[in-house]
Amino acid sequence: MTEAVTEEMVDAFYEAFLNADCERLAGMIHDDVVWSTRGPVAVLRFCGERRGKAAILELSRKTLPEVFSRIHLKRESLVIDGDRAAVLNLQTAQRRKDGRTTTYRYAHFFRFKDGKIIETTAIIDSFNAAEQMLGQVLQVPEREPAEAGMMVVL
Repeated sequence: MTEAVTEEMVDAFYEAFLNADCERLAGMIHDDVVWSTRGPVAVLRFCGERRGKAAILELSRKTLPEVFSRIHLKRESLVIDGDRAAVLNLQTAQRRKDGRTTTYRYAHFFRFKDGKIIETTAIIDSFNAAEQMLGQVLQVPEREPAEAGMMVVL
């Protein structure tokens, strides 16, 4: 039977991941981990899908520090159910290239196996994050619901 997730396991993961403590992080991640962050990869380089422990360690050690010089998370909620955890975070980070502060929310879903993270999916407020990273408001043309590919129910 898989070990139940605890709040301490989730907190320890974030501490190691955000501080690029790869030695500690390696012990928390399953070799076959699948990691997905939903968002526009062209704007937010840390988004996309990664597989395997080495890819996650590189994300923590190299990719995130290239984008942000500081990251602070405020957990707004945490739900744990057996081998799964769901977290809603408010992230405030300083962009490395210009020092601009960005703030957005994201939901992070974890599945653990044998006490290690085997799967994560993060869903960020990507429109908001992209606007902040680009430093401009994105213009979205107004459309009728049918034009936008939405189903209209009468």
